[in-house]
Amino acid sequence: MKNFNLFALFVFFTFIFSSCSTNETILPEAESLDLLKSYSIQRNASGNYLLDYVLNGNVKVDNVKDLETNTNEIYLYSSNYETSRKVTQDLLFIDGSQIKVGFVDTNSDQKDIITIKDDNSSLSRSESDKLKGFSVSKESDGTYKLNYTLNDGFVQDLVFNEDEKEYEVHLDSGKSTETEFTTFLEKQLGQPLKICFINNKSNTSSKSSLRRPKTPVVIID
Repeated sequence: MKNFNLFALFVFFTFIFSSCSTNETILPEAESLDLLKSYSIQRNASGNYLLDYVLNGNVKVDNVKDLETNTNEIYLYSSNYETSRKVTQDLLFIDGSQIKVGFVDTNSDQKDIITIKDDNSSLSRSESDKLKGFSVSKESDGTYKLNYTLNDGFVQDLVFNEDEKEYEVHLDSGKSTETEFTTFLEKQLGQPLKICFINNKSNTSSKSSLRRPKTPVVIID
């Protein structure tokens, strides 16, 4: 009888430790990762916009046009089938001056909305434009990287406007040995990340140039 009780206790504790070990291996797998790993929006020298994004694991993508908000929404779903981890697509202007893209992660209910305000296409581009091209990327660690290249001129300043809650890249006429720039920007919690390029004219004061339209503008919310 004593041997039987010892055997029963051995089986009981073996079951307990086995259950704990099983839970320890299952729980981390049950924790879902964000379906969207990173993305980048680029405007090339012709004025065309491209969107590149990288997916985490097996993800199904569904593109939907929200007619009420004029937003191209990209829904991301978990999938049992391997899909392309990197996706590239063209971005088209909605009304000649604006692009809106939204990522909807159905696993975490997270939604990123990117709004771009700019003059439509290469028809409004000219060789005198100081800004040749730029890209804004959200990295896999959640940081944001801004790259931009100049045709001519130089960067007078890159400042954070506290009143407008926006980053401003001021471009002036002139010559510079440096034409390519990279900087990392901080998105404040609960606030959209707003980036504006301001092409200052040589015959205007810096004060009056601040009142000129800021294009292009990128807003990430």
